Amino acid sequence: MKNPFGSAYSRLISAVALSSFGDAFGLLAMEWLVYGLTGSKLAMGTLALCAGIPELMLRLLGGPLVDRFPKGRLMAVLAVIRLAAVSLPLILGAAGRLELWHLFAAAAATGACSALFMPAALASIPALTGKKGGVRAFAVMDGVRSGAALIGPAAAGGMTALWGALAALGVDAACYAAGALLLLSLPASVMSASAYSASRPADHEPPSGKSGGRLPIRILLTNYVGEIREGFGFYRHYPAMLLVMLLVSISNMGSGAVWTMMVPYGREILRQDAAAIGLLATVSSLGTAAGIALIAWIGEVRRYKRWMLGSLSLIGLLYMAMGLTSDYGLALALVFLIGLSSPFFSSLSSSLYGRLVPDGMQGRVNTIRYFIGGSLQPAGGFLGGAIGHAWGLPALFLIAGGLPLLCSLGALPSRLLNRLDAEPADPSNPSASAGRA
Repeated sequence: MKNPFGSAYSRLISAVALSSFGDAFGLLAMEWLVYGLTGSKLAMGTLALCAGIPELMLRLLGGPLVDRFPKGRLMAVLAVIRLAAVSLPLILGAAGRLELWHLFAAAAATGACSALFMPAALASIPALTGKKGGVRAFAVMDGVRSGAALIGPAAAGGMTALWGALAALGVDAACYAAGALLLLSLPASVMSASAYSASRPADHEPPSGKSGGRLPIRILLTNYVGEIREGFGFYRHYPAMLLVMLLVSISNMGSGAVWTMMVPYGREILRQDAAAIGLLATVSSLGTAAGIALIAWIGEVRRYKRWMLGSLSLIGLLYMAMGLTSDYGLALALVFLIGLSSPFFSSLSSSLYGRLVPDGMQGRVNTIRYFIGGSLQPAGGFLGGAIGHAWGLPALFLIAGGLPLLCSLGALPSRLLNRLDAEPADPSNPSASAGRA
């Protein structure tokens, strides 16, 4: 059957699939290598911190930045940087000279690239498919990424168990290399900067006689910072959404702590090998897919506040239960339920943003949304290692689940969050509803 979007779109999708698949191999391989080198939970937390901080900072800046570069070439450069980053520990590990800082440096570089790669990929779709095919094109990309999340962790765990973590890291490098070649083969419509802005704002152009001077740079920076400030400005009009995102940041901090410790948890508590540990992430993704299907079947809901806070509370409770079991089968059931619960917050949250945010501000506001929601996740990974090292993994899981559970239950009586259930005012004029939302 002929591809309705053309071969260029197929190359983009293939590059995204390779990147997502490689990410799963690289993450498990680096975690396995760090734990094998040190046996230290604190080192595992430091690895998460090294990856999380660059990703967090570039996620804040990524919205405006991606629009100022040719997206196809930007993605290709990011793939090459990722390839170079994972090649460092791969080559040194094969030579028997691998050190801990090599893995930390690789994690920092790949984390930074991750912050910009997917926004650039999503922004490339209209240039390849046009507006008419956009919905299907985005759906296909989401499906490809979900498929990689389902297959990748289990495959990475199996390879690591059979041939070692360096073999899995080699697959990661091969995926990035193939992805870079596909991205470089994209047509001029994606490799050219002119494909992304039909008109350039006049204040971005250097004034006559001052080309290369300081004024254009100052104006560009002012506009750039202004776009970021506009994203934050949304939360002044809708403080209920800011409170929600602060709760999300606490929940994500707990999730970051738990999943950073998944290799030690699997080896020390569950007594399993790399293949079984990789299966935990796959089962979580399978639960997420089931949750999305369940939400689609339920349809529109009225009580946003109860559903969203209930989702965060249940996830916290399930993390606490993971800290109380050493049974692998029960752990699989718990991570499936965690995945199943997650979309009941994320999908409803996205629905609220879709209704409240004006079309012209979606990119900026969603950039800030993910920045706030993920702001504590790197700290969570590091604190997870520190707490696990000091008090043990069961105590870590109880704290990581208990904190968001208590915060969500504490927010349940909030009158401010009652406004999530109210019909929003005209999203094109958010200031008109500042007093209600």
